[in-house]
Amino acid sequence: MKKRVLALFFSAVMAMSLVTGCSGKGQNETTAAKETEQTQTSAAEKGTEGESVLLTIFDGYAGEDPHGKYIYQYADEYMALHPNVIIDVQAVSTNDIYTKLSAMAATPKDVPTIFFTSADAVATLHDLGLTADINGLVPEDLKAKFANGVVDSCMLGDEMSYFPVAVQPLAVIYRADRFKEAGLETPKTWEEFTTAAKALTKDTNNDGQMDEWGFDMVGSNNSSGQSRFMAYLWSNGIECVKEENGKWITDITEDQKFMDAFSRWTNMNADGIVPTGITEVDYPTAANYFAMGYTSMFLTGPNALGVAYANNPDLKGNLGSFKMPGDYPGTMLGTEGYSVSAYATDAEKAAAIDYLRFFVEHDKDMQFWQSSGKIPATAEGQKADYISGEDYAGFLQQIADGCRPTVKFAGVSGLKSALGNAYASVFSNEKKNEEAVKTLISDVDELLGDYN
Repeated sequence: MKKRVLALFFSAVMAMSLVTGCSGKGQNETTAAKETEQTQTSAAEKGTEGESVLLTIFDGYAGEDPHGKYIYQYADEYMALHPNVIIDVQAVSTNDIYTKLSAMAATPKDVPTIFFTSADAVATLHDLGLTADINGLVPEDLKAKFANGVVDSCMLGDEMSYFPVAVQPLAVIYRADRFKEAGLETPKTWEEFTTAAKALTKDTNNDGQMDEWGFDMVGSNNSSGQSRFMAYLWSNGIECVKEENGKWITDITEDQKFMDAFSRWTNMNADGIVPTGITEVDYPTAANYFAMGYTSMFLTGPNALGVAYANNPDLKGNLGSFKMPGDYPGTMLGTEGYSVSAYATDAEKAAAIDYLRFFVEHDKDMQFWQSSGKIPATAEGQKADYISGEDYAGFLQQIADGCRPTVKFAGVSGLKSALGNAYASVFSNEKKNEEAVKTLISDVDELLGDYN
């Protein structure tokens, strides 16, 4: 099965619960909790005092601007306090991280001590045997500091598969100034969304070519584009994969509901309300388009706000956000952070958890999160002033209303790859919608068969 997972993971890249204290606990239960806390503390001390420890980190944040510099700053500050710990931060793009890690499954001695991961990739990494269960390593007092649902989102069964740093639910950020000028209300349905996008698509210099587009679609066939398309399908009530009676099943069929949803997405390109050359529009390109004013609505995580403000400070006060249209939750909480290698030594694991705790607790100014636009994973962090405006309102509303659980299907990377191939084949005019859906159904059926 691991060989099959590896193959699916490579193709895609080209592309228990939160324990809260309750009153009325018995003496034995309380004593056990104290003993557990003491054991966890001792483990952390062992890994951070005296014994030399090297922590290598594959970091998806480190190479990003403007927040990547804080990854190195936090590591330097930690090492100054813990001279016996050496932290080697290696900036690797998120897509490359997953490629490298899947290759390393065959040579575990090469797996870094800590590596970036997120909700839509961790199930595959866990299935490859790369992620340590950190449930017993993260102290209960620290778990209690995370916002509601965050620790739950890091769980795969009884295992805590990664350490949360930020949450990235999807919502739509938009040009509030342009909506006001056009007399538009924020859309609640995808039909209203496409209508608004058409109204916001313009030829501003009257040269016969559109130069402002209503919807900043990420149309590239990689993880960024695939994840957004899957979220869009979820918001339409389509379960791309779900477990029922011990088997994986899907709503991806030729019924009219799925055909309508699929066609609406691809027709946005045919109708010209998304940027031209859509197959080349990846996340960095789309984020730049939005920052420079070429687009007016962008389905994205809150990090895009950080990019927008860094590149165009004049946007401050002119942006808002709203929940993804549709009658169903279209987004996971989007928790992202770091897994610890299953092959790390006990001392390395203890030092890794101690460093990650330092990462989320020590910077009272929240420089990493504020500069990136990301929403902190901690309850205290989510009270920060920078996320109190209309630009974050849609994201916070989605969190309050509830998000989807983390995908636990180990073949999710292969599923995303099939989805991406389907919409890309229509965008490139290789196939019509009906033909693309038939191929998609066949690919998904084969994938589910492998896991059933």
